[in-house]
Amino acid sequence: MRCFKGTAVAAAFAVSFMSMACGGSRSGKPEFNKAANPDAIRKLMTPVSIETSQDGIALAILLDTSGSMKDPVPGNDSRPVPKIQVAQFALMDLIRLINIFIKENPSKNVLVGIYEFSSRKGQPSCRQVVKLGAPDAAAAETAIRSLVPEGTTPIGDAMIAAQQDLDRSGISKRHILVITDGENTVGYLPGDVAKVISQEPADLRSAVYFIAFDVGAEVFDSVKNAGGLVVAATSERQLTDALDFILSGKVLVQPEGTPYPPHPAFSGRK
Repeated sequence: MRCFKGTAVAAAFAVSFMSMACGGSRSGKPEFNKAANPDAIRKLMTPVSIETSQDGIALAILLDTSGSMKDPVPGNDSRPVPKIQVAQFALMDLIRLINIFIKENPSKNVLVGIYEFSSRKGQPSCRQVVKLGAPDAAAAETAIRSLVPEGTTPIGDAMIAAQQDLDRSGISKRHILVITDGENTVGYLPGDVAKVISQEPADLRSAVYFIAFDVGAEVFDSVKNAGGLVVAATSERQLTDALDFILSGKVLVQPEGTPYPPHPAFSGRK
């Protein structure tokens, strides 16, 4: 992933590997597979407590660890590499890039959390990998390397859990980035969740980004129609470029309301 000098980004964050559910403090049983049920989604997203509002950037990265992430895509040398391995390397590179920005911009307040989502017997569908907070690159890499693909794909439920954590942080600029290689198979539909998020007040609303990894971007047209940005990637290089584009061009430096520039990874390419 490229590092752009002069980009105004930094963070102070603590990392821990968690086996608990994302947003696990929320009580009540989710109403799964309730398409177009905004009231139920909104109720689930409401955090138990909210910290005092503060300036900064909070980014929740949701990684699909369903069984299909075992399948291969072309690596940088064109040889096949399991998708989960490609995603792990890309996320570790992202953490290293953020640490460079921290050194260059120590006054900036940036929080990053990484989550895995998939259905697992006896486990919550969304699990914290790197707790939303401030970085310890070595601990983050250890946690990311431990991820294994198994289960089905509860995208919308993971988005709800991440939004809870972002709201609870009290940070003024909030972002949800989803990396997934397939359609939602259980739980709330991601398009419905994205629509509810888009209807939140401006000071609570999260920007939503999807990387359709080895799946047609049109699968997430409902997310795009709700105001989210959908980018396609079918190889290791394309995933790295897409993450670079979103992180450096949108999350960390792009002013709100600025139109998205043309980019080869935009939706429409499988």
